[in-house]
Amino acid sequence: MTAIYPLGLPIALSLVAYNALLTGLLVLFKRRDKAGVHYLIFSLLVFVWGMGISFMLNNELPADTSQAWGTFSQISALFIPVAWLHFVLVYTEKLRYSKKILWAAYAVTLTIFPSTPSRWFVAGFREIVTLKQYPIPGPFYVAFTLLFATVVAYSFWILCAAWAEARTQETKTDFKLLFFAQLYGFVTGSLSFLPVYGIPFPQYNLLAMPLWQFLLAYAMVRYRLFDLEEIAHAAQRDKLAAIGTLATSINHEIRNPLYVIKLLAESYLENLREGIYKSKEEMVERSYEVLSKSVEQAERAMDIMKRFSLFAKDRTQQECKFEEVRLNEALEGVLPLVRYELELDKIELVKDIPGNLPAIKADRRHLEEIFFNLIVNACQAMENGGQLTIRAEQRNGTVRVEIKDGGPGIPPDQLPRVFEPFYTTKESGTGLGLYVTKQLVEKNKGRITVSSELNKGTRFTLMFPIGISG
Repeated sequence: MTAIYPLGLPIALSLVAYNALLTGLLVLFKRRDKAGVHYLIFSLLVFVWGMGISFMLNNELPADTSQAWGTFSQISALFIPVAWLHFVLVYTEKLRYSKKILWAAYAVTLTIFPSTPSRWFVAGFREIVTLKQYPIPGPFYVAFTLLFATVVAYSFWILCAAWAEARTQETKTDFKLLFFAQLYGFVTGSLSFLPVYGIPFPQYNLLAMPLWQFLLAYAMVRYRLFDLEEIAHAAQRDKLAAIGTLATSINHEIRNPLYVIKLLAESYLENLREGIYKSKEEMVERSYEVLSKSVEQAERAMDIMKRFSLFAKDRTQQECKFEEVRLNEALEGVLPLVRYELELDKIELVKDIPGNLPAIKADRRHLEEIFFNLIVNACQAMENGGQLTIRAEQRNGTVRVEIKDGGPGIPPDQLPRVFEPFYTTKESGTGLGLYVTKQLVEKNKGRITVSSELNKGTRFTLMFPIGISG
């Protein structure tokens, strides 16, 4: 082992550094969102720490060089816990609940930072566990150690809680893989604190640390960790499941025009057989009337199928095709998909949309999906019947739409989480309907809010910019 330790430590830590940098860039490339940015920041800090400590632990370098790199590595290490916490809170959608804790962690970190170039942070260096240059802690370094332990422990508690609360297997797998891979990295890295405080613990742990990034890379390749496409696929499955529950509505809507066509044809043929028509002119006139009504009903059925087919496509990842859309027209495009559901649950639909309401600038199909999701959500909240009100008005350069149900309402502690991905109170739900709705609203430069009162119902409010011509 003496051939590897301590000679192999600089190589192992260089591997950790470069692998962390590459992993951070890959995560950012895969996600291209705030979580990806924060993971890259965390990875850059690990890269700087790994490179610095690899030089610090190189016994072949001059003492002043090793000590300079050692101080530099500890300065970067100071920011690792708070960067990790920030990423975890963004990734698990918990930032809004822990902002004060995050800002407190930043405040403590920035309070310690001015001491880092002085002996108040690293008091000096000594030889321990066959390593010639190992930091001696100053009083602010002790504060950093306490900060590191507290913030990292809290971060893993947040990640563990998110894992337990996850509603889908995909999300549980993501959180579980991230939890164990990062736990391995932090545990193996944290053992490097022991010699700082004079505990003669040989740093074999650092030789095993490169496995940390390989575990992450394996999880990203094998289980698609950090992959936003998994969320998109899950969202599409959620929508298709909703379509499945409304298949009877489509059947009902299509059966009506087919039934009318059948009655028209049967009536005409029966009249022919009984000689009801007294002349060819009357027969032709009646046939023209039957054919015209049949074509009209066939077009109605085909239109319903076209709407259903377009709605079933996954459009959440496509670019918005902005156009001027009338709310009444968008709503009429959705009603055939939900009318039977409204009738089945004995829900009264009340529309209060002025005919002179200005058009809004949005993607028509996105707008229809937004209405669909919110109406289905309302239907599911009113299983025993009730009133669903859709109201719209012009206000301050926008069109404001309210969709209010008469359901049981949402408890105050759950209300802030309704738009979180995978959060649901329904046994068969995936928690993506309202999440996707919010994404579509924001894609169309709109805004959505929710308010609710227990035993009185829930109200979703949408605001969209008015179209060019108004």
